Order: sequence, then structure tokens, then C-alpha cells
Amino acid sequence: MISNEEYGKLLDQQLDTKNTISANKIISGTILKISDQYITVDIGYKSEGQIPKEEFLNSGSSDDLKAGQSIEVFVEKLEDREGNVKVSHEKAIKMKSWEKLQKLYDNKERVKGFIVGKAKAGLYVKIMGTNAFLPLSQIDVRPIRDVSHLIKTEETFEILKMDYSKGNIVVSRKAILEEKQKEIKNEILEKSKNDSVVTGKVKTFTDYGAFVDLGGIDGLVHLSDISWSRISHPSDVLEIGKKYEFKILKVSDDTDKISLGYKQLKDDPWEKIGDKISLNEIYDGKITHITDYGAFVQLTNKDLEGLVHSNDISWTKKNIHPNKILEIGFNIKVKILEIDKDKKRISLGIKQTEPNPWENILDEYKKEQVIDTEIKNITEFGIFAKLNDNIDGLVHKNDLSWTDSNGDRTLKKYQKGQTIQVKILEIDPEKEKISFGIKQLSADPFNEFFKDKSKGDVVSATITKINNNGIEVEVASFIETTIRRKELSKNKEEQNISRYNEGQKIDAKISSIDHTNRKFSLSIRQLEVDEEQSLLEKYGSKSSGSVLGDILGKALDEDKDSKEE
Repeated sequence: MISNEEYGKLLDQQLDTKNTISANKIISGTILKISDQYITVDIGYKSEGQIPKEEFLNSGSSDDLKAGQSIEVFVEKLEDREGNVKVSHEKAIKMKSWEKLQKLYDNKERVKGFIVGKAKAGLYVKIMGTNAFLPLSQIDVRPIRDVSHLIKTEETFEILKMDYSKGNIVVSRKAILEEKQKEIKNEILEKSKNDSVVTGKVKTFTDYGAFVDLGGIDGLVHLSDISWSRISHPSDVLEIGKKYEFKILKVSDDTDKISLGYKQLKDDPWEKIGDKISLNEIYDGKITHITDYGAFVQLTNKDLEGLVHSNDISWTKKNIHPNKILEIGFNIKVKILEIDKDKKRISLGIKQTEPNPWENILDEYKKEQVIDTEIKNITEFGIFAKLNDNIDGLVHKNDLSWTDSNGDRTLKKYQKGQTIQVKILEIDPEKEKISFGIKQLSADPFNEFFKDKSKGDVVSATITKINNNGIEVEVASFIETTIRRKELSKNKEEQNISRYNEGQKIDAKISSIDHTNRKFSLSIRQLEVDEEQSLLEKYGSKSSGSVLGDILGKALDEDKDSKEE
């Protein structure tokens, strides 16, 4: 490589008007012959020069080459070791280009170039047949990840650095864009004073708005400035790549931030809301958003949006999430329930567009009435069954069976769509509540069994389970209770649960009956005590000196004699 000083001398030499042939000089030559590998050139010297065809490809001048054509070449050596003249077309173009580029660089002028490829830290640019480098930091005013759209495009650049000795040229596209942005921003600043409107193309979306290309500088239209009605995303109104008109809302003096408005180009629907909608009127609408507490509905052709609270969705479907009934995009009819101009809120109702099925319910159905129906849904707390086309009632799991204490086992026996018979237990139009019962279709077996029984009566029971607290028993095959451990015998040593087995039948005395709560208790101890007292009264007394063993012996002997007779 040669130094910048030497390069200057070479430029002076090539500007010499004398057409003498010497080394390190650019002269004209004539193409004599073109082969696959070389271009043979006559430079008016005793020998001809041969230039590799690759040089013409690199310099971009390989097209339309023909014999007799005049080209410029740089004389490197008049004679090499073999006595041949050594010339270069590529270096001639490069030197000419460097001369022009140097003047542009010195005068701080712009230059056009063609982006030819991608490097690790930037892009390769071809300028006047000379290679230049565009660093990543100088590509755009903002960092960009994907630069593929710039490959094979012509751009305008500013030359940042030139070093002929190293063959380096560094250029910037960012400087051009920054200057352009400044001009656009100044224009917009002037326009903003007059509350102007600009045209821009939507570039990208974010959750909070959309970035708009205003022709070299970006503006932001916030989500709240896109539409007068509620939207969840900019794509609900705008499209990427499409041009729209925007109103300039604010331009920051110390930053490049430009705030735009889209809805501001349309009339605020709340200013003349009385001309658009009326209280208690029904309008067409479209569901735009669903929340836990209701659904937002866009009123068709009204540029207004209101909220249908979850309580105003259905007369009959209660305590379920709105998305179980409604869906975004649904076209529905709504009634205006309330208009709050100060807070800019509209309350809507869906159920109010239809007659209230609860108004005449007491004229159609009566308490204690038995109906055939269909199971609509089964939950962990009971069964929802159909009263009519609009209203469902609940069979609580406690009202499924007289014998299943919590109803869980019985609940598993039913299936959705099953036909069942129920009794209406309660009709409450104010609370919009219907209660059904299944167990009430038959008499309570507890009351039936105990209606002629009293405390002290003896009943037979079957042991169903044994635990440390006592034994669980079943009376009449469906009524369950627990005999506590201390009630198993009057003697403490005989209160051992190991004496009993599951399935064993025992006799016990009723110690209490609670008809209200359907509970009763049994005692084997009390039965033993009462039997002992009865024997004492019959065969002796404690005052006569008789003991229980003697009394029991007499009772057994009497029983034996009775059997023999």
C-alpha cells in the first residue's frame, strides 16, 4: 500500500498533460483481444498488457466489452521479471473514484451508493466502483435487527472516514436520516401550531398503541386516541402498512416524540348523544370485549359503547361467567338502561329486550306441584332441572334422598339429559329462585318408622362399622346411628369393641328421638340396666339379701321348667 502523500503524487502524475508512458500512471489503452481469463490491451508500448477478466467483474465494467474499445488502465510496472508490462483496470477506476470521493469528503457532500452485501458488523457498499463499509450503528436512527430489506438497494450516504493507505472508506446512512428527520420534525412543528392533519403509514403495533411513519420520522397514536369507543388492541381499527390521516396532538421540543390522534378527526359521539340514543330504547350492537363482570357492546352505527353487567345478561342464567353465554363478535340487541354523560358511561341490558319470565310464574306453577322434567346440568351441590323453556330450578343434593345423609352418593346416580320427576318446594319471583325436591316425592321413612315408637322401646339393629368411638348401626335397613362406646355395656370391662363384628345383629333401647333433625340414639347399656331392674323386681330385692347371681339362677330354672312343661 502507498501513503496518502504518495497517493497525492500519483494523482498529479495522472493529470500530467504529457502522454508519456511510465509506471504509476493512468493512461488510455485499446482492447485487442478478449478471452475467458484475460483482456489483452495495447497501451502503445513495446509489449501489450494482460488484465485478468476478474478485475472488470469487480469494478462492474465487464458488460459490453469488445475489441477496439478504449479503456483506462493503471501502469504498475513497465517490465516485470518476464519482460511484460503490468497494468490494472481496477486500480485505474479505484484511483479515479478515490479522487472524486476525496473531493466529496473534503466538501462534506453526500454520495450515492449500492448496498451489495452483509458483513458481521455492518453492510458492504459499492460507491463509484469502490468498496465502502456501513457500520451497524450508522444504518438507521434506531437500532434495527433485520437489515435484509436494504440489500441490493441504492441509498444516499455521508462519508465519515477515508484512509487510502488502508483502503478504508466508512459511510453513514444514519446521518442522512437524522437530517431528514429534523427537517420533517420542523415541518410538523409548524403544522402543529395550526392544529394540522398529517398522512402516515402504520408501521407496528404495541399493546399501548401504534407507531406511524410520517415520511422519515415516527409518531405514536396511543390506544386511547384511536377510537372514541373501547378497543382492546390497535388492530381493532388500524391495519399495518395502510395509510391514514392523523391529527397532531403534541410535539416534544426536547425529544423526537410526536403524539398523534385518530379519533380526534371524528366528532365526539358524547357531544350529541341525545341525537344518537334514547333511554329505554332497544338498539343493535356487537360484543367487543368480555370481562368477569359483564360484556362491552358497540352500538351499531352510533360510535358508542356500553356495558352489559353480568346481572343484566339473562333472566334465568345466574352466577355463571359471561363468556359461558356470550362470545366476542356476537350481534345482539340491547336496551339502554342508563346514560351517565359526566362519566361517559352507558349501562345496557340484554335480558330487558325480552319479557321477564318471572312476572307470571305464580300463575303457572304452584308449591308442592309435581312435574316431569329434564336434567340440564349437574354441579357438586346439586342438579339443575328444567321448569320451562326459560327457567331452571335446583334440586339441592340434600333433597335427593332421605337415606343418603349428604346426598353425594345419590348425586352420582344422575346424568345430564335424564328425565326425572320432581316436586316444587319453593317459588321465589323476587329472588328469581326455584327449588325442587326428589326425596319429597315419598314420605320420610324416618318419621314413618318412629311415628309409633318412643324413648325406651327396644329395636333390632345391624352393625355396619366398628371404630374406636363405638359401633355404627343401621335400623330398618336405612336409618343410621352410632352407639357410643360407653353405651355398649353397663360394665366398663365389657365395653370392649372387640366383642362385636360387622353384620352382627343386636338389640338396643331407644335413648332419644329428634324428629326435627331426624336423629336418634341407641343404648345397649340401658337395655342391660332395665333388664336387671326387671329381674330384681320379679325375683327378689336387694333388701331381702338376694344377689343378682341367685336371681338370674332362679330365672333360668323357671325358664327351663317352662320349656319342659
